[in-house]
Amino acid sequence: MDTTAAQAPAPVNGVAYQESGGSGSLTGGQSLNDTFDMFLKLLTTQLKNQDPLEPTDNTEFVNQLTQFTQTEAGLNTNKKLDSLIALQSNTQLTSALDYVGKEVKADSIVLNLSDTGADAIYGLTANAATTEIKILNSEGKTVRTLQGQTSAGQHTIHWDGKDDNGNQMENGIYAFSVVAKDSDEKIIQTAQGIQGTVTGVQMSNGSVILNIGEIEAPLDSVQAVVQKSSTTGESS
Repeated sequence: MDTTAAQAPAPVNGVAYQESGGSGSLTGGQSLNDTFDMFLKLLTTQLKNQDPLEPTDNTEFVNQLTQFTQTEAGLNTNKKLDSLIALQSNTQLTSALDYVGKEVKADSIVLNLSDTGADAIYGLTANAATTEIKILNSEGKTVRTLQGQTSAGQHTIHWDGKDDNGNQMENGIYAFSVVAKDSDEKIIQTAQGIQGTVTGVQMSNGSVILNIGEIEAPLDSVQAVVQKSSTTGESS
């Protein structure tokens, strides 16, 4: 295999060839704006250094001007797209403000434990023989196991914030897991969620996020808007 280093092309009209800095991209990792500026500099330098006795071929010059126009059009298109995206994000955020102060039900696997405890929502697709709701701390350790309803449908269970030994846990974010089984010990499909008042909205990575207490829930995870919170009186 030939290991001879490739020779750099000779200068063209006084403009020397430059390495791309090792990048595999066409622009050497530069933005379109940087590439556009470089194109202008190259074109200007080429015109300044052309041989008066052998000026740049008209056809080649027209091609370069065409490239110039296409590049400029591309930049303008990008600016317009950025403006449209920003406008759309602002519209979504403004619409989401209607949720502030309202109580919603949203898909979630986390709970926000406060001085009044925490409520978890779960749904069973069929009747179960047993239903367990496990509360987990930030280390993934189960701190409390609650016995839930076994009938098909949606249910709510209240956690008083105590662990299995009766110790009061610190307020904060906890995860919960619902495991329902039929009489043959087969797993029944379940759904999990939370219910709480929306205290704020924000944009994150182009998505609208609702703040439900300390919990952040995507707008598309909201399943219902309710008048007020309620519990079913299930054991805690």
